[in-house]
Amino acid sequence: METGAYLGGRMGDKEECGYDAIVVGSGYGGSVAACRMSLAGIKVCLIEKGRRWKAEDFPTDAMKIMSAVRMENQNLGISFGPKHALFQVYEQNDSLAAVACGLGGGSLVNAGVMMTTPVRARRNAKWPKEWDRDWDICEASAAVILRVQSIPVKFPIAKVMREITEGETEEICDSLLKLSMNFHVEDPPSNSMKLQQMSSCLACGNCIAGCPHDAKNSTDKNYILSVVQANFMLLLLSIDGKILYLRVKMFHR
Repeated sequence: METGAYLGGRMGDKEECGYDAIVVGSGYGGSVAACRMSLAGIKVCLIEKGRRWKAEDFPTDAMKIMSAVRMENQNLGISFGPKHALFQVYEQNDSLAAVACGLGGGSLVNAGVMMTTPVRARRNAKWPKEWDRDWDICEASAAVILRVQSIPVKFPIAKVMREITEGETEEICDSLLKLSMNFHVEDPPSNSMKLQQMSSCLACGNCIAGCPHDAKNSTDKNYILSVVQANFMLLLLSIDGKILYLRVKMFHR
């Protein structure tokens, strides 16, 4: 209630600064939904409980990673770690859930591996028939926005991996493996979305704890950036409801 009243005071009357849709979470699902709706003229409020993480903020060693983790056990009623920690692990009954907390959601702490949808998955009868018509187009659009690339650089670590797997890794990397990483510094590709200029990947292996070199195409650098530019409201909330970041843009079109 207190958070709602606070937001009401910051946002003003609904008629003056209303919104048509609220998206909770800014990972792949939330960022894409907010982006597509905002570009379609829908007034969007995107809510994220975590903070904005900069490249220099990500943990790069074991001690720093431990300080960026929060654990909660609902069965025992215990928890430890910062409420705004990058990694959030929840345990209840026989379920364990691990999520990322920050603008960009899970895209901040994954390895950036991008693969096309398997044919067997697309043939599932539960998908709407209309989706199959646009499937390839949508995947191609996502690949451009996330700047999906093959690995053009033969990093030293690749040689070690090939020796371990007796050559299989090289074949997989060359033929199938593509990443949403930036492997060379260049102007962003030309499309309807303005993408952020990034650094080049150094193969440090810190991807799953956040890229400290600003080379990973997490959603805060593309989809969410486009939403901000499309006149929308972005609220970043801490886990206890306190406002960490608030940006409001009027919805003039």
